Amino acid sequence: MTKPFEYTKPSTYTTAITDEHTGSIRFNTADVRPETQAATDVSVYVEALVEAAEDYLNGDEWREAAMEATPCEFRPAGSEATGQQIITMADRSVKFDPRKNWDNQTISKGEVLAGSVIFTEPTDTALVISYRHTLLDHNLMAGFTEGSMAQTADKILRDIELSAAGKIAGILSTAPSTEVFSEAKPTGKPVEIAEDLIDLLTTHINQTVGTSLSDFVVLLPVSLVAVLERAAQRAGVGDIENLIGASVQPYSGTDYGLFLLPKHFTSLSYREGRDGNVWKIEATRNGAHQAWDIEIMTVVDIVANGKVKVKLTADGLQTQTVAFPMITNIKLTA
Repeated sequence: MTKPFEYTKPSTYTTAITDEHTGSIRFNTADVRPETQAATDVSVYVEALVEAAEDYLNGDEWREAAMEATPCEFRPAGSEATGQQIITMADRSVKFDPRKNWDNQTISKGEVLAGSVIFTEPTDTALVISYRHTLLDHNLMAGFTEGSMAQTADKILRDIELSAAGKIAGILSTAPSTEVFSEAKPTGKPVEIAEDLIDLLTTHINQTVGTSLSDFVVLLPVSLVAVLERAAQRAGVGDIENLIGASVQPYSGTDYGLFLLPKHFTSLSYREGRDGNVWKIEATRNGAHQAWDIEIMTVVDIVANGKVKVKLTADGLQTQTVAFPMITNIKLTA
């Protein structure tokens, strides 16, 4: 028998809405977040998204994909980026800030002969990849599916890739080892534009670090992707890389032009945390906006500054280490 003032919450309560219809008000007496309601639970969505990002970005699959895209290393916490020492393929004259030799002569240009050793080191600026995505509660309360979650995850990863590549392009645009050329921007139909771009890339190959386009990674603005994809379709090839004959990495943001990155002379050096993970992924409750903030971040060094020793005296006894032009930047002007 129910005691006075004791109330038992019913599981269902039926009430009249109009004379012809009845409605049902449902009270949940089971667990607050039952499995049957997971598809409208924002915290379940966030947990699944973070777990999927963790599994991919800190797993072997992402590392393999990163190494296929561009030469890179994953170094333990506290260690320094690994530079390369590679022999030049052709003679090259380099210009540098005027230096005085022992004979009181001012030297501003020196010859680097084929067979000389070039060593690389990280750029002055490391890249901090930091991406934040806000998921508002009211956008998910209507429900979600596995497919929609997969689409969101793919979009986040794509945004991170393009944004990070854009920041790399910004750093390389002012790096000492970047050689800049200005060329007229191709116009016309996609096939014509693609052919002109490939011609520009081919004629600006730095023969000291590569002999063909396949020796380079082409960093290009994402605005050119649609044009090149259409040209690839017309040419009957599968993708842009088959059309150009080189690895391709699009970037978003400011247009810095096209870059030719020599595969054997440049690399990305990702810093691992003390837990061995490259990426740090966090989900934080944003109570002020009734949302969740998902943050994905990592730090990477760009090993792209080339150094080489040049002779300041005819006998070769006095040498000076100067910047060596390895990366080609083609700026397209109207």
